[in-house]
Amino acid sequence: MRLLQIYTLSAAFLITYAEDLVVDAFVPLGPLHGLPSTHLLPSSLLFQQPANVNTDEGDPRRPTSPGGGGTEPTVNVCDETNADNWFIYCSGPLLEAVNVHSLFNDSKTFVDMPLKEDPKYVNDLFHEQFNVTVDKINRDELLDFVNEYFSPPGSELAPCVPIDWHPQPQKIMGIQDPDLREWALSLHGIWKTLCKKIHEDIEDHKERYSLIWLEHEFIAPGGRFREFYYWDAYWIVKGLIASEMYTTVQKMIENLASMIDRYGFVPNGGRIYYLKRSQPPMFSAMVYEYYESTHDKAFVRKMLPYMEMEQDFWNDKRMIDVRVNTGNFTVYQYRTEANVPRPESYREDILSAQNINKNDRQRFWRDIASAAESGWDFSTRWFKESGILLDIETTTVLPVDLNAFQCWNMDILEYLYERTGNKTQSEYYRNKRADFRDTIHHVFYNNTAGSWFDYNLRTKGHNLEFYASIAVPLFTGCYHSLNQAKSESLFKLMNESGVFNYPGGVPTSMNANSSEQWDFPNGFSNLNHMIIEGLRKSENAQMQDKAFKIAEKWVFGNYKVFAETGHMWEKYNVIGNVPKPGSGGEYDVQDGFGWTNGVILDLLITYNHRLKLPDQLRPTATPAADTDATDRSDSSSSDPSDEPAPSRSTRSVADDPSTTSAAGTVVSLCSLVLLLLSF
Repeated sequence: MRLLQIYTLSAAFLITYAEDLVVDAFVPLGPLHGLPSTHLLPSSLLFQQPANVNTDEGDPRRPTSPGGGGTEPTVNVCDETNADNWFIYCSGPLLEAVNVHSLFNDSKTFVDMPLKEDPKYVNDLFHEQFNVTVDKINRDELLDFVNEYFSPPGSELAPCVPIDWHPQPQKIMGIQDPDLREWALSLHGIWKTLCKKIHEDIEDHKERYSLIWLEHEFIAPGGRFREFYYWDAYWIVKGLIASEMYTTVQKMIENLASMIDRYGFVPNGGRIYYLKRSQPPMFSAMVYEYYESTHDKAFVRKMLPYMEMEQDFWNDKRMIDVRVNTGNFTVYQYRTEANVPRPESYREDILSAQNINKNDRQRFWRDIASAAESGWDFSTRWFKESGILLDIETTTVLPVDLNAFQCWNMDILEYLYERTGNKTQSEYYRNKRADFRDTIHHVFYNNTAGSWFDYNLRTKGHNLEFYASIAVPLFTGCYHSLNQAKSESLFKLMNESGVFNYPGGVPTSMNANSSEQWDFPNGFSNLNHMIIEGLRKSENAQMQDKAFKIAEKWVFGNYKVFAETGHMWEKYNVIGNVPKPGSGGEYDVQDGFGWTNGVILDLLITYNHRLKLPDQLRPTATPAADTDATDRSDSSSSDPSDEPAPSRSTRSVADDPSTTSAAGTVVSLCSLVLLLLSF
């Protein structure tokens, strides 16, 4: 009878609200790509079961996590061991209620809102005022409660002007092309916009904030990303060095060192809900870049213990044994312990799990969070052959880029210990790197294809599809210097696969059927930068020439989009004759943007005498009608498509049940009813 009532309810919902939903599905509604606000949905239809997403029976005050009934203990993204306010921002009925009632378009909004009072007081008041199960709460009253006891997101951060910012850095003034130099000065000025300083009173009232206290100012990525982000910081540092802002670089590194000191690792970002996952380990690389620019050995000596501590984290928490044809090896893997919805994407994670067996949801959410730890959230790189998010298997993949980064970290530690006079430790890391370089060859190198690839534990083989991550060993130099054939065979593979043929740069993958942001046709600045640098530093003239051509495409494409929109963006669509901001993923494309600015500034300095803006792109020129100067294709064939890849708001629900197309919006919301009932 209950099942019949559910389906009758769903049918009634479809008949009554389908027309409105289909119309509203095409109205831009912010980060959720067409997911209608809950005010369109009568609560009498949406909520029927007291259980809802609460997995604990009885006391509604007890903080809970959705999806219970699995085969493993629940591991929250933060808890009483590392956050005094975990029951507000990481788990619990208040977090559930805000998302179940869709108070905000973006799940990240609420968990970034500072408390106005003590968290225990607010939590007790919430239970006193709403002493019912989550589904019975009145949405308007809940919104009033949140507005009364929480401040707007970002209000805990103050703008700042870095003390070492000056209007005309010598490096930038050395850019030969006048229009590119003027653009570089504009990007240099954006550092003042992206500079953030945490209000001092937060240090005394940390429990009222999801933001993690940092002593020094920092450069944020931009847009919804108000806090620091780990691997973004490396390319921001590269840009700051181009801007000769060495003090700001030092302060950012010290901030990250304080994270390692407190938590043993650098979290994904500067919020407590990131405390169970990291991001690609770039801390040592930042110290290296700072040293190469300043030769400040005293600072390096101060940072070396933190570099070692971070290595201990990855060695203890993220290593896994694997057997391949040539023997047994130990490598690194992205693998967070958290197995619940991410607070910053709570509603998205609940909806994504709607068609997954209840006992598999914890595994699904852990793989989702592990993909976020990789920085590639999300990509078909982490999916099974079906190519959809429901089949994500991040913890089954051994990622070549992570292991290449770790190989580089060993190289950096060897180098910096040698520079600071510790020959014993330098020798230790020299031997360690040599051994690990062999491991990378045995596990990740495919002799037939002539390249490094991710290794899949389920299939016991390599994923031979192109992803830009296969070029990271070239960037980090994780191959024997006498074996240039490896780098040349990788170059040949990339050339033959057509990834160099796009006018806006190198795409993240060649999977044109994906709506994920870390896939075709999006290109990311950090990935293009690593490809450019890997080719540029090779000893092959053809590879070096290709590096410059890719740099031209990336710089000129970014310039054109900046001229047309007035913004730098997180990602770019690299296909067609008109490069434009990228699309896809869980949120709207973000402007700012820290690592994009950093990469452009670094490339403009690296090629300061060679890069010349085409006449068609100069401010006084009239663009050509049929072609664009950024279309410097290395192939005579036309671009495969000028159409963008489908976003999650337009992709067919038949291809991926977790999408939110017009029809998919209706199905997803009805599925949400069933999903919440299943908990």
